[in-house]
Amino acid sequence: MKYNKRYRLMISLVVLLFVLLMGRLYYVTVIAKEDIYAKAQNQISKEIILPARRGDILDRNGAVLASTTEAYRLDADLVTFRKLLSSKGKTAESYAELIAKALGSDPAAVLAKLTADHNSIIIQRKIEKETIDRVRTLIDEEDINFLLIGYDNIRYYPNGSYLSHVLGSVNVDGSGVMGLEYYYNETLKGISGLKIAEMDKKNRELPYAPVVETKAVNGNDLVLSIDERIQYFIENLAEKAMADFEAKSISILVSDPKTGGILGMVNLPDFDPNNPWQDRTQEEFDQLTRNRAVNDAYEPGSTFKIVTFSAALEEGLVDEDDHFFCPGYIYVDGVRINCIKRDGHKDQTLGEVLKNSCNVGTILIAQKLGKETFNAYVKLYMFGQKTGIDLPGESTGIVFKTENMKNVDLATSSIGQANTVTPLQMLNALNTIASGGVMNHLHLVDESVLRDKDEVVAQENLGMKDGTRIISESTSARMLELMYQAIGANERHQAYIADIPVFGKTGTAQKIVQLEDGTMGYSDEEFISSFLGGAPYTDPKVTVLVVVDSPKGVVFGSVVAAPIFKEIILEVDQYLNLE
Repeated sequence: MKYNKRYRLMISLVVLLFVLLMGRLYYVTVIAKEDIYAKAQNQISKEIILPARRGDILDRNGAVLASTTEAYRLDADLVTFRKLLSSKGKTAESYAELIAKALGSDPAAVLAKLTADHNSIIIQRKIEKETIDRVRTLIDEEDINFLLIGYDNIRYYPNGSYLSHVLGSVNVDGSGVMGLEYYYNETLKGISGLKIAEMDKKNRELPYAPVVETKAVNGNDLVLSIDERIQYFIENLAEKAMADFEAKSISILVSDPKTGGILGMVNLPDFDPNNPWQDRTQEEFDQLTRNRAVNDAYEPGSTFKIVTFSAALEEGLVDEDDHFFCPGYIYVDGVRINCIKRDGHKDQTLGEVLKNSCNVGTILIAQKLGKETFNAYVKLYMFGQKTGIDLPGESTGIVFKTENMKNVDLATSSIGQANTVTPLQMLNALNTIASGGVMNHLHLVDESVLRDKDEVVAQENLGMKDGTRIISESTSARMLELMYQAIGANERHQAYIADIPVFGKTGTAQKIVQLEDGTMGYSDEEFISSFLGGAPYTDPKVTVLVVVDSPKGVVFGSVVAAPIFKEIILEVDQYLNLE
């Protein structure tokens, strides 16, 4: 009897277990099938971001100025890492040492990340293939399951500090933070893709597993108006001038006045965009990365006289036969304004006023214009406004409002004092005169190009736009003739070149600094020396602006900046034939 009861009990238990197993099997395979499958997939599947390749930046002839190379990133699943530590009885320090050795980095920095109070963390980005191969070997040898290798990009500037203020730089995420990299970030960056792949227990992709992938769309390339040969020459020339004159900074701009394209742009001191921070403080970084040609304003001095002269010629208020007397000074509203030649230039023609850079003669011309007309041309030439160049942070400078302008303000503004301008604005004014009186849009990028491998898919013109007429072609020709007579036909001038008909204007301006009494005023020791010109005057192909901040020893633009201009023209002539 006992045996039968035990037998029946055993049978009942087996039947019950079978029913429970069948029920569980039904639940797993039918009721909860989708949910369980999803959980399983989540455990073995990983979403991997496929970063888009950032577009290259090229000079006008196709030379690569900024490029992107494929790289890797290393992430850590810290939840899995903590479980591993408890199961294997190893310390975080031991893993940090191993990982740091493979990466060639600081063990303390890796340890800080491994012990962070997060579920996951980035260990390192921008890792090259040779390094990531060492990490893969480590994962295999140590049976590591908490490290995940992903894809990344490295932005590379092959020429180092060359053209740094124009190109700018990117942050660790590959987004532009300065220069063209920032201004054209949306154009350059492309659209990242996504890959869902099955992984083994060491977070390695299973080669035989199916992969769901949305490919990345690479960014557009930018083709600049910059000419690598011209840029290289003016970079070297600027470095020499910085050393020779012990200057605080130098800016040089070279452009094609007919298109508005910038052929070269240098600012010194500069920086390496591959490593712009380089152990610098925020203040040091901000100062060094400022594009002074675009971001900074200064009193231009006598280079601004080209605006006063061209306005008066355009209005028909002066001509080449007019004479102006200079005793060495002029009083305006009771304020004495001296000429550069204290005993005066005496009687002069219009051309001689420009050639002598006579303050008195220029003020007499400005008085013929009057405040309203003078300021109308200041506005037409886009002073006090952004030129619209394709770089961030452009300054407007400061000019007098007509309603607030006094007679003495008209006088000082006409000779390049009181108002402030950017180097870019001065180049823009000269370009307008040099291009037959038409203001062409200043720009650095000629076109945007989308490529699929080596094949061009799409192309967009970003550079040349319709110009705006500011002065007549006749006034333009007369101004170029006056500037040629002042420089190109003047054998005694430092910018004179025997076989090339150059034109231009010098500038020497006292800097406004903080004086000993704490007030702001003009310095007797610090000057801005500049030269603005181009060639050939009959059909200008190139224009140049040189600005030297606080040269030591000599300060006059004709001595400091004009010889730099001359060397640039001689070099460009070999390239573009300016005769």
